Amino acid sequence: MLAARREPSVGAQRASTLLTAVLAACLVLLLALTLTFASDPTGRWMRGGRDSTHPALPQDVAVAPLAAPAPAPSGSGGYKLLEYEDDGSFVPVRWDPCRPVHYVVRPDGAPPGGELALDRAVAEVEQVTGLRFTDDGETDEGPMMNRPAQDRARYGDRWAPVLVAWTDPAEYAHMAGYAGLAGPDAVSGAAPGRRRYVSGVVYLNRQHLSEVATWGDGQARIDAVVLHELGHLVGLDHVDDPGELMYRTPTAQPHPHGFEAGDRRGLAALSGGPCFRDF
Repeated sequence: MLAARREPSVGAQRASTLLTAVLAACLVLLLALTLTFASDPTGRWMRGGRDSTHPALPQDVAVAPLAAPAPAPSGSGGYKLLEYEDDGSFVPVRWDPCRPVHYVVRPDGAPPGGELALDRAVAEVEQVTGLRFTDDGETDEGPMMNRPAQDRARYGDRWAPVLVAWTDPAEYAHMAGYAGLAGPDAVSGAAPGRRRYVSGVVYLNRQHLSEVATWGDGQARIDAVVLHELGHLVGLDHVDDPGELMYRTPTAQPHPHGFEAGDRRGLAALSGGPCFRDF
């Protein structure tokens, strides 16, 4: 004999409806999380926290920009920037104005006047951009391709300081034909499409610049080369105007006034802005 079919009570029907709604909500949330992960090609960021690939905020981070940048010269153009945000906003990728840019120097083979040129270049970049640089001393780290933005074994749990290294084509083959090579490292923040400069390199051709140091205007040319490379470090690209410091040339002409008008307009576009707090 078949058992009689028992209809569920009204309370059971409501419980079943509530359970279905909860399961549906969980499914929507799961899909949303999946889309969030898929929209972050770096895979470094997750909802609810910072992935271990990003170090904690440094102790010397401030709540406001460390200094005000210089005003941009009148006029327009005369510069190119290395990178813009990925969200189509044409917002430049830049350094955090609220924390120092740390750097270390591998001094081996520095030409006469090389240290002076670096000091002058750092001072001018600080004055124009409002960024502040902190010299973390000397290092024995040599140049390499694709230097990582972090090196915990060497520098601890922080972004690797910018590496300034005097080198030559015998040690670093990519230096052949160049007085210097430099650029920043950008990493993604918590918001999709937003990146920040956190580290970088400045490689200077000690072989070539040691020869330049013997020329009558050698110091002025070395000054221009080093300042040109720091321009790359903070986000400037080459331009086709030979009157600008960021002109694409292996051995820069002397620029007694440092950055020119177009260069300064580009640096103004890279300067200031709000503090970064996503990492």
